[in-house]
Amino acid sequence: MTTPVQTVLLPHAHKMMVRVEVDRARRLLRVWFADGVVATVPAREIEQAGRPVTLDLTTVRLSDPSVILIDNTDGETEEIPWDFIRHYCDAQFARAERARDRLSLHALGAQVRSYRELKGLSQEELARKAKIGRITLSRIENGKLYAQTKTLSKIAAALEINLADLIASPVGASPKPQQPQSKTRLGAAGGPEGT
Repeated sequence: MTTPVQTVLLPHAHKMMVRVEVDRARRLLRVWFADGVVATVPAREIEQAGRPVTLDLTTVRLSDPSVILIDNTDGETEEIPWDFIRHYCDAQFARAERARDRLSLHALGAQVRSYRELKGLSQEELARKAKIGRITLSRIENGKLYAQTKTLSKIAAALEINLADLIASPVGASPKPQQPQSKTRLGAAGGPEGT
């Protein structure tokens, strides 16, 4: 008598890597996901994704279903998340991620523009205060440029707000000033001291 095999579909199977193989000669990784999809990723794509590194493909580990660990030639370990790998095997996922990135770029640009207008600054004035090019600022505001954290920090400082507020809080939500302000001490009646 044979026991029937039941298929169990995990709700996040598309996010779970279950196996990784390395073709050292061709410098390729083959990665299997729990939903049956297989990705083939050239090592050079990983090496060039962030700061340039050279991967040592002799040590590749699947630490958990969402991260692959690969040592580099500098003796450090690179963490490669599931979504980076998924781009190489799932066109629909890649399209959705690119669309989400475009929305994020446009949202950040609108945020920068709103804070600039709230402060009554022109693009030229803000660019000068932030010590960045006006074209760079224009491209950020129009969602055409992935701004580096350093550039966003300069913009936030020029707007006299915290970087976190520039990136995350909706305009009009009382951004926290970047520089500390003097505090008003309250008297016993709850008003400013001396009233």
